[in-house]
Amino acid sequence: MLHTHFIKHIEEICSQIEQKPVRLRAYERVSGGDINDTYRLAMSDRDYFIKVNNADKLDMFEKEAAGLKLLAESQSFVVPEVYRAGIFERHAFLLMAYIEALYQTENPKNFADSLAKLHQTTQQQYGLAYDNYIGYLPQKNDLKDSWVDFFIENRLQFQINLAGDVIPTKILHLFDRLYQKLPELLWIAPPALLHGDLWSGNYFYNLQGQAVIFDPAVYYGHREVDLAMMQLFGGFPKEIYERYNSILPMEQGWQGRLKIYQLYPLLVHVNLFGTSYLSGINRILSYFVGDF
Repeated sequence: MLHTHFIKHIEEICSQIEQKPVRLRAYERVSGGDINDTYRLAMSDRDYFIKVNNADKLDMFEKEAAGLKLLAESQSFVVPEVYRAGIFERHAFLLMAYIEALYQTENPKNFADSLAKLHQTTQQQYGLAYDNYIGYLPQKNDLKDSWVDFFIENRLQFQINLAGDVIPTKILHLFDRLYQKLPELLWIAPPALLHGDLWSGNYFYNLQGQAVIFDPAVYYGHREVDLAMMQLFGGFPKEIYERYNSILPMEQGWQGRLKIYQLYPLLVHVNLFGTSYLSGINRILSYFVGDF
């Protein structure tokens, strides 16, 4: 439920954006994940999308806004325009353009072309100039020249440290063995701009049939990471991978390597949702480094 004073504050912001008086005609709660309250705001002449949370989540919204702007600059996918991240009274908010979704449709060509263009956006080092979030968890992005070092230190081990005693000693030992083998298991590719959390709940198609992405956890990393996340929970047609591979050919064995990169989101899920994801982690580790 949006309070009257908060609505007035957002009306003032929208009036500044549109450079004319704007009033809220109606609003409705929409699905937007488990973390935030999300609403569609029907203003005088256009609709907006807003996320609302406690004031201590402002940094999370500011980093999300920065990530969306970075994705938009790649001119690959359609990305919601960000208008304002701020605080009003006890609430943080992120105000964006509302994009109408065209559901029950697929456009694999557009998605694959957009993903390939995104992954051709590069920089010299792996990481990002600032840390951000995946879900509401911190995501460490210290810049590194080595992809293996980045993946171990900033992705796997960072989440393991967050989990603490939740992860059994046996699995910790398996991770140590994996770290030793990663230089021979991984294919090293140039740093690519990644969405970072590209599962089926973080994209849709607009009314023009263009793929729209949102809720990013951006950084420059290995492009197989996005493909691994796409396959972890399904929801993407195989035609996307086929066309993507025709534009940016993958190195032999890429399908198998995706399992390694799925360890990171699985660790994130352990920290967000509990130990039921440890069995999947154990299966992947046992496959690559053997069991005790």
